[in-house]
Formats: sequence, structure tokens, C-alpha cells
Amino acid sequence: MERERNQQYAIRRGNPGDAEAIHALYHSLIGVPCGTWSEEYPSRELVEEDLRTQEVFVMEGGERIIAAIVSEESDEFDEMAPWYPDVRRWAQLSRLGVARECQGRGIARRMLAYAMEQAKAKGCDAVRFLVGAQNLPARRAYAGFHFDVCGEADAWGDHWLCYQKRL
Repeated sequence: MERERNQQYAIRRGNPGDAEAIHALYHSLIGVPCGTWSEEYPSRELVEEDLRTQEVFVMEGGERIIAAIVSEESDEFDEMAPWYPDVRRWAQLSRLGVARECQGRGIARRMLAYAMEQAKAKGCDAVRFLVGAQNLPARRAYAGFHFDVCGEADAWGDHWLCYQKRL
């Protein structure tokens, strides 16, 4: 365990060869208290689509993927909350997952910070994402970023808080 704690983690862009590992990571998180994932979501097909059409970032620890996040430019969330009205280009962040045995080490915050840096470098003005209202560990992890909670939404059978932040 000590070796794992001292291990260096590297974040990189995901590629199609990572689909199985990312899908396995996501499915290992089904049933995590406060989580919203199921056998159907996120599906292997969705992971493959993300890798083809979106920016996917992964963190490797040793020789395996221990975290993943998706950054996309999408209008899917447009009607869910009163987002910043002056933002022209959003990065929509989703599917942030960290291996159970690596949780509590600031990895989710590092992944989120990295995705936001990449979005800013691409010319996005702000980021937005949804957090399960009952997901207190995620909400605590993100608190240091001082996101604006601009609304709440019910979708996909869950209740969500709508987070946004200017870059």
C-alpha cells in the first residue's frame, strides 16, 4: 500500500485502446454509495463513442487507468438550469470516475482541474456539469473550486445540482 501512495500518477488523453479499461473502471463503481451509475450507464458503447467524438482524459497509476473524465461541447444541458447567459463556448464535463481504492487522495480534484485547464486552452469560456444531489463525497471534493450552483434538475431518474465555473 505504501508503494501505491508514493506512486506518480500521469494524466493523458484517452484513446480507443482504453475503452475496455475505462468501461471496467466505470462498472467497478456501480453500487458506490451516493453514485448514480448502473449496469446500463455508462455503457461500453457510450465509452467508445466518447473516445471517438469527445475529449476523454485518463489518469494512470502504475500500469492501469485509475480515473477518467469526459469533456464535451454539447447543448444537452442547455435547458436544465439558468447557466451564465453570456458564455458562448462551454465545456461540459461528465463521467468522472476514480477507482475505489484510490478515492480520498484528491484524484477527482486533479482530474477536474486538468479537464478545466484543457477546456480553457481550447478556448472555452466556462465549464458546467451535473452532480448527484445525494453525492456528498463528490460535492465535498469539488467545494474548493468554488463552483456556482446555478440550479437543480431532475433527469435520468435522479436529482442533480447544476455546477458552473468561468475559466
